[in-house]
Amino acid sequence: MRTLYLDAFSGISGDMMIGVLLDLGVKIEDLKAELQKLHLTGYSLSAQKKPKNAIYGTDFDVVLDHGSKDTGFVEHHHDHHHGGARHLTEILTIIKNSDLSEKIKRQASGIFTEIGKAESQVHQVPLNEVHFHEVGALDSIVDIVGSCIALDLLHVDHIKCSTISDGSGFINVAHGQMPVPVPAVMQMRVGTSIPIKQRTDVHTELITPTGMGIIKVLVDSFGTISETEAVEKVGYGFGKRDTGGFNALRAMILDRSASRRTIATTHDQVAVLKANLDNQTGESLGYAAKRLFEAGALDVFLTPIQMKKGRPGQLLTVIASANQVTKFTQLILKNTATKGVRYQIVKRTIMQRKEIVLPTDYGDVHLKIAQFNGMVKATPEYDDVAHFAMQSGETFDYIQTRLQALIDTKIS
Repeated sequence: MRTLYLDAFSGISGDMMIGVLLDLGVKIEDLKAELQKLHLTGYSLSAQKKPKNAIYGTDFDVVLDHGSKDTGFVEHHHDHHHGGARHLTEILTIIKNSDLSEKIKRQASGIFTEIGKAESQVHQVPLNEVHFHEVGALDSIVDIVGSCIALDLLHVDHIKCSTISDGSGFINVAHGQMPVPVPAVMQMRVGTSIPIKQRTDVHTELITPTGMGIIKVLVDSFGTISETEAVEKVGYGFGKRDTGGFNALRAMILDRSASRRTIATTHDQVAVLKANLDNQTGESLGYAAKRLFEAGALDVFLTPIQMKKGRPGQLLTVIASANQVTKFTQLILKNTATKGVRYQIVKRTIMQRKEIVLPTDYGDVHLKIAQFNGMVKATPEYDDVAHFAMQSGETFDYIQTRLQALIDTKIS
């Protein structure tokens, strides 16, 4: 499983987000091609690889043919149409009528809606009357939709974020001074547990409304990089503000499976967490299990049980690293209907494990090798078996049987 980890030590904005995704390998030509599906003109994209504080990263920018950059919310009165403004509903219609995938439409619309709701609350206007500067809205559309496109092009399964830093003090805008965090960002924090830390040494905005919208809609979890996640690649996306320090968004591609290919020990300890559930649908339980696996659980399973008054229920069991009890307790409480979680730390005996690659007539197959006291078990990776079956037109069972026979011959 590939995870994108955002290290937001200097906040986040739309251009920083796209910059770091380009730095991680997304091609600017692919981004441009996908953005053409919006059927919008009046802009071009700039992406420069350059050093900042002796560290190389990508400086991304949306260059407008006319006008200035995004000025955010614009006051609007009922008696006239503000010529330099565009309704939130107009922006959502542009996204809806585009040729983009439904996933990208849903994500981009969700981000714009979150920003619109925050501006509506802060400025006390109905949501359908929220306006953005017309040229600025173009800049925001490209930043927001472009971020969703770039993430899709990067092919990550999970997005995780650190505590996000913001500045302090005030910034000057069209209507006067505004406190940091800016009101729209602060409003988007309501009802969430998004971790934000204010830096008193930085006297400007670090988290923009666009950046906060991206975080709120797209990030799956918050925390640090766990011991089961191996860093594959690091990238930097530069910001435009002068913070007096290194203003960049750092991101890493993490591969959870890569760090677990070799297990040298035969004894360790794990946490076993349990919760009884009797009022959740199968779909929501499947979603909860998915989130737990994505967060690094070693195993997640459900056992049918009978509860009070003869009610059928499910026993959720999660096996995790012994030092992650608090993390998984919170995830279980958040994603299930239970009001309590039981846990214990248990000892276990495990087989030493490693992964090797074996050439075959079908192609290279990844093998999982497990050993203990002279016993050896070797099995082909499911994804390889499925790929070879699709490629050859044979059944999954046929390919697996042939590969297993070859493996047994090689291993013995």
